[in-house]
Amino acid sequence: IGAVRNYRDSLYQELGPDTGGDISNSDIEIAENLKYFVNKFDSELDIVLYTMEPTHWFTVSTISRAFPNVSLGAAWWLTDNPHGMEKQLQQVTNVDLFYNLAGMVTDSRKLMSYSSRSEMFRRTLANVVGRQVDRGRMPYSTAADLVKHVSYYGPKELFFKNI
Repeated sequence: IGAVRNYRDSLYQELGPDTGGDISNSDIEIAENLKYFVNKFDSELDIVLYTMEPTHWFTVSTISRAFPNVSLGAAWWLTDNPHGMEKQLQQVTNVDLFYNLAGMVTDSRKLMSYSSRSEMFRRTLANVVGRQVDRGRMPYSTAADLVKHVSYYGPKELFFKNI
């Protein structure tokens, strides 16, 4: 959500698609545009929503809370870094306890980044959840179960449920 592909015309004409000329657009209406789609597939299809813009995280988090079959995708693209991941996790905790997070994924073009990206996500998740425990906002046992769910069990169930 929010990606504008092949924005730089000269780059696209010279090198073709997917060569670095894409941008992120925060000026889109998410809630109204997704309403038909999420209602149409309510409880029939598992949906993961990835947003390019941090400004969309709160809206997607609340949609995920309203529709149990909708999961929030991990911070992606320009926010796919420790700062962006932490910012997303902090914002999601204001809506829910990240139970509907889809966990970290990687794309097939960056297969070599799979391990490092997933490790960075797990470490960031552990830091954010650990701070919640330190502040007395979450019991350790809940935190441990949550981290296991978001890091492994939830994505396994979501992406490999029929395997």
